[in-house]
Amino acid sequence: MRIWIACAGWLCVVSLGQAQEHVPPPVVPAPLQSASVPPAAAVVSPPLVPPPVGPAAPTAPAEDASPSQTVTITATSDAKAPRIRFTAYRESYLTARKVWQVSSGSVVMALRLIPAKLSATIDDVRVALQGNGAPVPIKVSDGGVFVVPLNDDIAAQDGTFLVNKGRGELTANIVLQPSVARDAWNVTRVGQVLHDARRAVRAITPWYKRPFANDVQSLAFCAVERGSALQLMDGEQLIATLPMNEPAVNDISQPVFCKIFDGEDKYPGHYRVVLPEQATVLLL
Repeated sequence: MRIWIACAGWLCVVSLGQAQEHVPPPVVPAPLQSASVPPAAAVVSPPLVPPPVGPAAPTAPAEDASPSQTVTITATSDAKAPRIRFTAYRESYLTARKVWQVSSGSVVMALRLIPAKLSATIDDVRVALQGNGAPVPIKVSDGGVFVVPLNDDIAAQDGTFLVNKGRGELTANIVLQPSVARDAWNVTRVGQVLHDARRAVRAITPWYKRPFANDVQSLAFCAVERGSALQLMDGEQLIATLPMNEPAVNDISQPVFCKIFDGEDKYPGHYRVVLPEQATVLLL
């Protein structure tokens, strides 16, 4: 589920977008601190004098052996901490907190970064949250998506999201994501998350936009390639195998194949939903 939020400098304008309009682009690694250690001086062994011709010379004791050469490898990194202000943190924080509260923690709010200029790239994007202290790196997934952290202190300090891009190069849209653990899904939980996600969308949509807003329609278990399947289990007993073959797009607009639930499914609520290893869960 995506809610569009266009950001330029200090101004953000939020509007709801189509539930299935996703575009692929941080999980991009967090920035590393540059580390540089001066290499130690190499220790060079003195030249050995060849033994005189004649009977083999006795082997020298180990303590008389020449010292071996030592080499120190210096680790360096060109990665620099993000320094360019992307947008204020407080508005995102308030929206993310409302999503968390209304959904009882079953749904979280993320931001998906999108290039706003043809010259902008997203594959190397890094994000940090800056308050009064040092910037806090934020994990960005492939495609430029990161979950908005809930940090009361930095929100009170009028914190800022920083990026390693130029001003105006990026915009963003809001993405709602389920926060249920992979091994905690059952049929009842699917329906509950759908209910909570719909409440969250209504809670963060201004009243004057609600008549035009697109609601969350379904929850989908998806894989990049066709052919995967879910398993419905009653305890350790396999009840059904559900193919994941319905086409959709994920949060970064990649095509995926899914098993889609609309919340009206008639399976008993206690049936566990077992996901394939590479499956993701989307709100559509």
